[in-house]
Amino acid sequence: MRKADFFVMSAIVMLAGCGGNGAPEANASNAPSDAPTTEAAIPAPSEAAAATSDTAPVMPPPVPMPPAPPASDIGAPPPAPPVSSLTPEAMKGVKGARAVLLTWARALENRQFGTAWDQFGNPPASRAAFTKWWQRYRTITVSVPTGEMEGAAGSSYYTAPAIVTGDTIEGKPFRLQGDVILRRVNDVDGATPAQLRWHIESADLKAAGS
Repeated sequence: MRKADFFVMSAIVMLAGCGGNGAPEANASNAPSDAPTTEAAIPAPSEAAAATSDTAPVMPPPVPMPPAPPASDIGAPPPAPPVSSLTPEAMKGVKGARAVLLTWARALENRQFGTAWDQFGNPPASRAAFTKWWQRYRTITVSVPTGEMEGAAGSSYYTAPAIVTGDTIEGKPFRLQGDVILRRVNDVDGATPAQLRWHIESADLKAAGS
């Protein structure tokens, strides 16, 4: 009977030593020592910034360029001051004459043919006929270099060479040239306000080569 008890006790001791179902407990020592971790795969901030700097350099913003001047102003003389800004004495001289001359030239360039017609003292044609004649040109550029002043028989004259270029409505280039003569009556008794102002006396423009 004691021998049987001994075997029972031995079996109980052996079961207690196995620790339940016999499955080994997982612990940190069972994991491979060289397994990659999530923290090791994330680059340091300084390294990421360096990589970004090497692959995508920051470029400075482009410097804006000034707009090109209008074609009609390239090589043209400086514009005369507006007639309204001139003193009465200046209106009698070269500045007054050129103010009227450039008003005529710029009006043609801007296709304001009525304004160009208004600069004549005795227009060579009616306003409608003048406008119709200039409407044959699609683009107009007028160059009026410095002219010469002279006086005769109680009047002052200012003569300047003019060159008119551009394209016709059909797209063909054209060139007109000739003298533009301006006149004003000097301060004499009986002169009308219109006669005392500078105005275009004639504009003898002809096709180049004719």
